[in-house]
Amino acid sequence: MLNKPNGQQELDRVNMFIRALTAEMAETKAQTDNERNAVAIEMEEALYELRLRKLLISAMFDSDAINDKATRH
Repeated sequence: MLNKPNGQQELDRVNMFIRALTAEMAETKAQTDNERNAVAIEMEEALYELRLRKLLISAMFDSDAINDKATRH
C-alpha cells in the first residue's frame, strides 16, 4: 500500500496533471481540424484515466487513515 507521504505526493502529482491537461484541452478547443479532434479524444481519455487514478489513490489513502485509527487504542 501507499504510505502517507508518498500517497499524498502521488495525489498531488495526479492533481497537477489533471489541471495541466484541462488547461491544454481548453486551449486546443479553439482549433477545428482533424488533428485537433484526434488529440482532443486522447486528452479526454487521459483525463478520464487520471481522474480514475485520483479516485483510487484517494480511496487507498482514506482507507489507510481509517485502518490507522482503528488499530490505535
